[in-house]
Amino acid sequence: MKAERPPRPLTHDLLVNVIEALGGELDSVVISELREHTYFAKLRVRLNGEMLEIDSRPSDAIAVAVTCDPHLPIFVAEEVLNEVID
Repeated sequence: MKAERPPRPLTHDLLVNVIEALGGELDSVVISELREHTYFAKLRVRLNGEMLEIDSRPSDAIAVAVTCDPHLPIFVAEEVLNEVID
């Protein structure tokens, strides 16, 4: 799908464009929690010297991560890994 450019930005493209237009810099994605079989994620954005963590569905955060060039790193919290492994 990335080989074909849509005539208008997709939602994740729009989010990247808005963050950058506001002076933010996308940093990374963290899969932060697993609760009742549901994963939670944070989109990490650096803005004015601060690191903001924005609540996100993992699928949306990952879509944003692969939209960026270069792709954003995707991390998984140790607690999530431990819960999945057990």
